[in-house]
Amino acid sequence: MRVFTLLLLLIVSVAHSAPVQFKAPDGLTLHAEHTAVTRPRGTFLLLHAAGQNRHEFSGIVRRLAREGYASVALDQRSGGRYDGHDNLTVQGLGTRILTEADALRDMDVSWRWLKRTYPGVPVFVMGSGASGTLLFAFAARRPELSGLLAFSPYRNDLFEVDALGAARQTRVPVFVTSSDDPFEVQAARELLRAVNSACRRQYVPPGFGLRGVVNLDPAKTTERSVTEGYWAAVLGFLKTQEKGKAGC
Repeated sequence: MRVFTLLLLLIVSVAHSAPVQFKAPDGLTLHAEHTAVTRPRGTFLLLHAAGQNRHEFSGIVRRLAREGYASVALDQRSGGRYDGHDNLTVQGLGTRILTEADALRDMDVSWRWLKRTYPGVPVFVMGSGASGTLLFAFAARRPELSGLLAFSPYRNDLFEVDALGAARQTRVPVFVTSSDDPFEVQAARELLRAVNSACRRQYVPPGFGLRGVVNLDPAKTTERSVTEGYWAAVLGFLKTQEKGKAGC
C-alpha cells in the first residue's frame, strides 16, 4: 500500500508541457511553452539566445520541473529556426521593426501571466546570451523578482539599452555564468560587479563550458560532469533564495 501511495504521488507530480499564447501590447501573438508543476517551489520565465527559439530550453525544463519549478519558455520576437523548430512568434512579425523596448514589454506580459497562474509563488528569470543581458533592464523595473540568472551576458550585446546602467539599478539576487572563455568570464563579472544587490554569484566552469544555457542540457554538452557542474551552481543559488538570506 505504501509503495502504491508513493507511486501515485510521483504520477501526480509529473510535469506537463503545453503551448500557450500571450498578446503583446502591439497586438503581436507571443508563442510559448508552459511546463506546469504541481505545487511548485518557484517559477521561471525562460528567454532564448538571439537567432534561436524556445526549444533551446527543451532539455532544461524537464530538469527544472524535477527540481520543483514550473516554467514558461518564450518564443521571442527575435530568433529563428533551432533544433528543427521554427520561432512561431517571429513568423507573425509582419512589418514590425524589432526593438529592445518591445522585447521588454513581451517579457512583462509573460511575467504577469506567471504571476496570475501561480499566485504567491516566487518568479525567477533566466536568459541566454543577449537575452540574459536584457534581463538586467527587466529586473531593474521589477524589483519584486526573486532572482535573475544570466548565461553569457555581455553589455555590448544591446544597442538601445545601457546594460551596465541597468545592472546598477538591479537590486534582485543575481547569478551569472558563461563558457570557460576568459572574455566571457570577464564580461559576466563586469555586469555582476555593477549590480546593487546583497546577493551576487558567478560560476566559472573549472574546465570546458559552452556559451549560453545549453550548458544545462546534457544533450548539448555531451559531458555529464560539465552539465552537473552548472546545475549544482544554479541549484545552490536557488536554495539560498529559498532560505531567504540577505546575501549569497
